[in-house]
Amino acid sequence: MANAVLPNDSPTNVLSLQWTLMAFAESILGIRDRTKTIYQPVFTDHGPNIRNTPNLDGAFAELSRNAEGYWPTVVNELAHETVHLLNPKPGDGTWLSEGVAVAFSNYAQRQFKLEPQSISMPSYRRALELASELPPHPLAAGRRVREACGSLDNASQSILETLFPAVAPETLTELCNPFERDWSDPTTP
Repeated sequence: MANAVLPNDSPTNVLSLQWTLMAFAESILGIRDRTKTIYQPVFTDHGPNIRNTPNLDGAFAELSRNAEGYWPTVVNELAHETVHLLNPKPGDGTWLSEGVAVAFSNYAQRQFKLEPQSISMPSYRRALELASELPPHPLAAGRRVREACGSLDNASQSILETLFPAVAPETLTELCNPFERDWSDPTTP
């Protein structure tokens, strides 16, 4: 990342970063679904998110235009999307998967000696708060959930109650609900 080349001009380095982040994610959260192919990340007006291939045999990260020229934003966004690439699926994830993705992004940024970028959308801050209720911390809890369910998005309230009996049932219910992104700009009244 000390490289003077911009991310948009360096697809090889972006792909290399993707595989470094995937190795971090697998060491912390468990092995990815190896039946899915992970493709080259791209920059798009619609990122950040993951995009599944039409036949659902793989997926790739779509990064924002903001990331095109700034490596710290690439790390932030790509780390988050890497959690979703562990088990890529169509549609929105749960509050649990989004909270673990935010926690992993913060972790990855620190691994690269970056100060984690602020979380501007309240919905993502809330997802992290909810996932942080799972002991001992979101990443260790995420691994336990993946070991029990295969995917963060497969977690049910009953499984979470078994894994985390001391956590309030209301929190577990919310974690299993479909994530609802808050598109509002928190800086405007």
